[in-house]
Amino acid sequence: MRGWRKLVLSVAAALPLAACGGSGDDAGATAAWMRETAQYYTASEVDAANVEKLGVAWEFTGFAVRGRTNRGVEATPIVVDGVMYTTGPWSVVYALDAKTGKLLWQYDPDVDGQFARRTCCDAVNRGVAVDDGMVYVATLDGYLVGLDAKTGKPSWKVDTITDRSRSYAITGAPRVAGKNVVIGNGGGEMGVRGYASAFDKKTGKFAWRFFIVPGDPAAGPDEHPEVTEARKTWDPKSAWDLGGGGTAWDSIVYDPDTNIVYVGTGNGSPHSVWQRSPAGGDNLYLSSILALDADSGRKKWHYQTTPQDSWDYTATQNMILTDMEVGGRLRKVIMQAPKNGFFYVLDRVTGELLSAEKYTTVTWAERVDMKTGRPVLTEQSDFSKGKKLVWPSEAGGHNWPPMAYNEQTKLVYIPVLETPMTFQMKPQPYRPYSVVQGTETGLPAFGDPNDKALAPLLKDQPKPRFEQVLKAWDPVKQKLVWSSKVMPFWSGGVMTTANGLVMQGSADGYLTVYDGRTGKVLRRINIGTGIMAAPMAYEVDGEQYVAVAAGFGGAMNAYFMPGWAAAERENNPRLIVFKLDGAPVKLAALRKPMPLLPAPANFRGTAAQVARGGQLFAENCSRCHGDSTGSGGYPNLWKMTPETHEAFNSIVLDGAFVYAGMAAFGDILSKNDARDIHAYLAEPVAVEPATALKSIH
Repeated sequence: MRGWRKLVLSVAAALPLAACGGSGDDAGATAAWMRETAQYYTASEVDAANVEKLGVAWEFTGFAVRGRTNRGVEATPIVVDGVMYTTGPWSVVYALDAKTGKLLWQYDPDVDGQFARRTCCDAVNRGVAVDDGMVYVATLDGYLVGLDAKTGKPSWKVDTITDRSRSYAITGAPRVAGKNVVIGNGGGEMGVRGYASAFDKKTGKFAWRFFIVPGDPAAGPDEHPEVTEARKTWDPKSAWDLGGGGTAWDSIVYDPDTNIVYVGTGNGSPHSVWQRSPAGGDNLYLSSILALDADSGRKKWHYQTTPQDSWDYTATQNMILTDMEVGGRLRKVIMQAPKNGFFYVLDRVTGELLSAEKYTTVTWAERVDMKTGRPVLTEQSDFSKGKKLVWPSEAGGHNWPPMAYNEQTKLVYIPVLETPMTFQMKPQPYRPYSVVQGTETGLPAFGDPNDKALAPLLKDQPKPRFEQVLKAWDPVKQKLVWSSKVMPFWSGGVMTTANGLVMQGSADGYLTVYDGRTGKVLRRINIGTGIMAAPMAYEVDGEQYVAVAAGFGGAMNAYFMPGWAAAERENNPRLIVFKLDGAPVKLAALRKPMPLLPAPANFRGTAAQVARGGQLFAENCSRCHGDSTGSGGYPNLWKMTPETHEAFNSIVLDGAFVYAGMAAFGDILSKNDARDIHAYLAEPVAVEPATALKSIH
């Protein structure tokens, strides 16, 4: 019996991050795999009338934590035959009794802590795939592992990385596609060339690899015909040493009816086309939806959402497969709300664009031309010669937290980010295992309103905001139906149930239940821990449960903003499962403030050393360690103990704390560099205001 059918029979829904295999030979089965991509759950015991009775059935807190840093929980669990499978930071897999929460087994791949430096957004993991008695996980350090679902013991393990001298890492979930398991990778901010790979799901034997962007022509011939096709859209003198980007770091879904696997691709490396491909060109297959034959990896069709991407507008956001009436015809469609702010509906068999409309504020493009399928760019999009304010930000109108589609209400529920960003060119050379964006960005919502340099950028532009809302979107009419009240920025993914409930967690630590038709808030449950992952629902022995993973982090771990639960309370990872008539929720404990500690005088430096150290800190350290406020999840380096000061060089240069994720930097920093950074940190400071977020991928 195919894994996705087991899901249906056990009434345990899977999430789109874990596409399961199958042949799609009956209507019930077809509905099941489409629901997997839609965050749609058939369990319906919990409804609008009794949702107030939801309480805690059990809670799991046994996540592996290395050192002092909690790195965020992004996976939505999968339940199959009464067993819940999920992941936490460092790619650790957990199998739990879905009724009691008892840990059945745990698989720790013992990831190399040095790989924390190779990620844009921390040592997180977005889940597993489950099929035919196997559990599949992709590890941060680039391995794909097939585990026995009953014991957790590895059946096979393969290396998916083609060049370990580059900053490849994996945070996404693998997907079963027919006889293969498909996985991508991340690193698009760090000078890599993206690709997706497939391996036999039973043996782990390599099946195929699709390179998303062309490589340096001096390195050898093109690997497959699609690379040659893509090369025509790149400058022959492109910055090949910077990788090109295009990583498939999240959404991959499978259609067993057509045996097509759909791969969402990422941004360019570097971000701006003017540095990446100076003569221009669309730069295929960046920011695209690729439809590939699941057996061979050959391309059926592609659609590029953002040609010439320069704004980090990935098309890696979750894709939903469904059948719906468009223009009086029942169409097999694929829907996506990628970062660029447009909601797309395409025929998933042919790739025909059926509609595209703005679901949030968009200023980089006027519209999508339905004749050409291309966005109509505005002057606001071009920052090649000077700073511009652009909507949406590089975080996108919608990022990785999944949207959901309800086949009863016929609405899509999108967790929408609403903020602009300033963009300007900042050409950078390649540095191993370092961010190479090629742009400098900032969030004007945190800027001084009296800043004379900022004022011209805001003229005739929508007023900057920094917030999130949940939007109910009609995908046929391409219109907004309702919108929630404003929530803290970067709130969580969404799920919906057959009786019309919609659930979403948020950064302020609440799980909110909505009426999916009207947007009315039916219940807000305070758990005191920020939520990024989407909730899910399942049934065991006729009783419905709702599960949500909590724990803030990822790209947000450097700065916890006021109003976020993580700014006020301990941010320990938790998996909380609710049922009717359950127990009250226990809030996370309040954070205990730590005083700034004066550094030993012998580590102080000259004014020149402090200034140079501040620049080096900004380039190499600030994306994790933030500033002296210590508002984020990483250790506050202005509060180092005397022992840490003494061990500074061994930590920074030699990797004394590498297992905890504090990587060694001795390959790019000298002893003099470390001395100056140390001098910068040793300089007495008052508590600084929180630094504006510079980069949110």
